[in-house]
Amino acid sequence: MELKKHNPLFLDSTQPVGDKLITNVELLDASLAPGESLYLEVTDSFGVQQKFALKTVATKKSVRHSAELWLNQNEQIKYRFILISAGAELLSTPEKTALAVGAISEKWDPATTVKASAAPKAKKANPKAPKSSEIKKTASIKSQGLLGTAQDYQQMKFLLGELE
Repeated sequence: MELKKHNPLFLDSTQPVGDKLITNVELLDASLAPGESLYLEVTDSFGVQQKFALKTVATKKSVRHSAELWLNQNEQIKYRFILISAGAELLSTPEKTALAVGAISEKWDPATTVKASAAPKAKKANPKAPKSSEIKKTASIKSQGLLGTAQDYQQMKFLLGELE
């Protein structure tokens, strides 16, 4: 039995935006090989990203994968389904946008899935550590007095990220 689609013309005024609700998520027509598992990756409106494991429910007619999430009522979310094997991402669906409501139901379509190597990844900015030659140049420029060595010491600590 599939989950019913949410009527976009009906707005439940008894629950204001921001109230928590349980969202049932299901993925249909996805077949897994041994050792593979499905996850749902959800990003909320604040950019907080979470992963949820999908449970497999097999019936006589179909196999579906489902999860229950606590989300904020009518909050804009982004989500995608991910197929993982041995800790590595194999395939994923394209990222979709939806309002957090009572149910989200999708069909796994192999034609629209993206391979892990082609999936866009967010790049993390790594601060560059100063080279030792930069520290030496800074230290050699200062004067040789006690004040100069104290300034050299603070400059080196600052460049190394130890000084606040």
